[in-house]
Amino acid sequence: MPRPAAADWAQDGHDAGHNGFNPDEYAITAGTVTRLALRWTIATTAGATQQQTPIISGTQLFLADSTGIGAHSATTGALDWRFPLPSVPGQRPPVLATDGQTLLAYLRSGEPPAEPAGELVALDALTGAVRWRAPVPSGAPAGRLLLDHGVAVAGGNDGVTLGAWAFDVATGHPLWQKLGLDPQWPVADGKLLLSRPYQGGTLAADLVTGRVAWENGNDWFGYAADPTGRFFLVGHDAELLKIRADTGFVVWRRAGLWGNPAIDHDRVYTSTEDDPETVVAVDLYSGETRWTLAAGGTPSVAGGVLWTSHSTPDSGWRLEALDPATGVPLDLPALVHSAGGPDRAVVAHGWLYTTDGATLRAFTVG
Repeated sequence: MPRPAAADWAQDGHDAGHNGFNPDEYAITAGTVTRLALRWTIATTAGATQQQTPIISGTQLFLADSTGIGAHSATTGALDWRFPLPSVPGQRPPVLATDGQTLLAYLRSGEPPAEPAGELVALDALTGAVRWRAPVPSGAPAGRLLLDHGVAVAGGNDGVTLGAWAFDVATGHPLWQKLGLDPQWPVADGKLLLSRPYQGGTLAADLVTGRVAWENGNDWFGYAADPTGRFFLVGHDAELLKIRADTGFVVWRRAGLWGNPAIDHDRVYTSTEDDPETVVAVDLYSGETRWTLAAGGTPSVAGGVLWTSHSTPDSGWRLEALDPATGVPLDLPALVHSAGGPDRAVVAHGWLYTTDGATLRAFTVG
């Protein structure tokens, strides 16, 4: 079955672990960030809302906003094809994921007076031709799309319909559905986490079969999986926990930590409950704090560099590059430093991509 290359940034958070870590980046490193240069930009389509973080597959870059999806050259920004979205009230940017051959788009629309609606569309990554379409009854504003081992799971809670729906990526054939459960971000040990928003509790289900592996009464939110794929990092009431994916057993817990983390082989990088723009690095194995720095949130790690963004009243978004082991800031060219945004920086195949929601900027080492 098709699978993305390890160096690709094939879905939100890099891969199905959603940990913001690209372990196979070797061009953009602490020794080369001073030579990063802006190569091209892509502005948001006229009338669109919220340009999304791109996903990367080989030489292709996929970029979505509320008007449609564009496939571009990852090295020049040139448009290869575009898949337009219908103009309906409440149309949201789709969530994207790819296995290198198929691009999946979870389309969500429907704010009052429209009814919530969702659909999963599979496009040929090379041409943009539609391969199959399947209804997803939830058009959740914070809907999630996971892709791993030839299975796609889409769903969430739109206030009317709550659930998760799984499909075979090759055919679009429905595999299973879970009503009343909200899918969480990460996949680990072949399992995904689902929560019961109204009844309480969390369960882990086999990605392929939907069969429940374990469940408990804890109201956990699944942030990410560690790079080994054996542990989940979950949140609960401003507490960060590391749990075993096979049993749900708690390995360690840390109070006062909150937000989407990045996770490499040594540390977890997250934020504090009191200040989402404070980065805290904790040891992946013990949960002990290694360093803290006021340097922004929604981190990503690649090439031995930790990337974070923060907003300032005077100069807008700022991008920071840090030493993951110490938190010491690295020198960046002014254009790179001013290219932050509300979402993760994406680093893949020797390119750095950032968006502030209006303009995508692409940098590479000169």
